[in-house]
Amino acid sequence: MSRDLSIVIVHYDTPGLLNNCLNSLFSSSVKLHFDVLVIDNNSPNPPTETLISSYKQVKFYFNKKNVGFAAASNQGMHLSSSRYVMLLNSDALIDPVGLTQLVNFMDGQTDAAVVGPKLVNIDGSLQLSCRRFPTLASILLRASRLEKLVKDPVRYYLMSDYDHGLVSQVDWVMGACMLMRRSAVEAVGWMDDKFFMYYEDIDICYRLSKLGWKVYYSPDVIVTHEHQRMSASLLPNRQSYAHISSLFRLFNKHPLPWL
Repeated sequence: MSRDLSIVIVHYDTPGLLNNCLNSLFSSSVKLHFDVLVIDNNSPNPPTETLISSYKQVKFYFNKKNVGFAAASNQGMHLSSSRYVMLLNSDALIDPVGLTQLVNFMDGQTDAAVVGPKLVNIDGSLQLSCRRFPTLASILLRASRLEKLVKDPVRYYLMSDYDHGLVSQVDWVMGACMLMRRSAVEAVGWMDDKFFMYYEDIDICYRLSKLGWKVYYSPDVIVTHEHQRMSASLLPNRQSYAHISSLFRLFNKHPLPWL
């Protein structure tokens, strides 16, 4: 049976959240034909045998080393063959009805390469998950926690001025939950696996836009996302290093403005 959608979950060290995520995906029965692939990136705490046996309809793959988010996402997409592919974080919750709505949106919007849902925190508050392409100033101001002093560049980047209750074409959506048209992703050359972590979602949306494809935000579908800005720490750590490395790659690769 041909599938409408493949969901790729790159997992690293969050088996409890992964269980919640998988539970949400199978929380009700729909006509949508989808499969789920979990790519474990050599986690210190990989999915347990109990978790694996609880979701026999899910395919689990275990990497011998952490290859990064983009490379593991490509791995999952290459292992699937559906019309659409969704990248979903293990800390995100979406039900089958929401999956169906996103697929229906893409079926009706033939110029769309990507659609992202409305992301909310556990308390229901909004996450600013659809954004304009960044300037270097907006990224640095946000990372250095100086956004409260110089607000305008960051507000523009985060689309704080936008009505997040409206369906709209946007520059890019967060990779925590993004549904992509396989033919478009194939045409653009998949995710850039030189981004180990962070900014790979901006990169692929930018490349797709240069080929004439469009990215949409659809708030009709709401996804709960337990998001943590770990890389925003003022102290050096692995996440901050990955953040900086990917930032340099993004601005070296694309002619994005500095200011």
